[in-house]
Amino acid sequence: MGVIMPAILDLLYREYCRARLAEMRKQLLIAAERSEALEADHHPADQGGDERADAYRKTCRNAPT
Repeated sequence: MGVIMPAILDLLYREYCRARLAEMRKQLLIAAERSEALEADHHPADQGGDERADAYRKTCRNAPT
């Protein structure tokens, strides 16, 4: 019985570590997919149509130098 208990604990610990690593990998993949989706939604060309940016550009051009 002295050998069985450490073997069972070792098996349980390895299974716990395997499951935890799988969960961490899954979370990293989800985070990577979200950041890729955010980058895909970001369109720098759309910022040129922003009314505030246009107003700022107009005031900067008309400012005395």
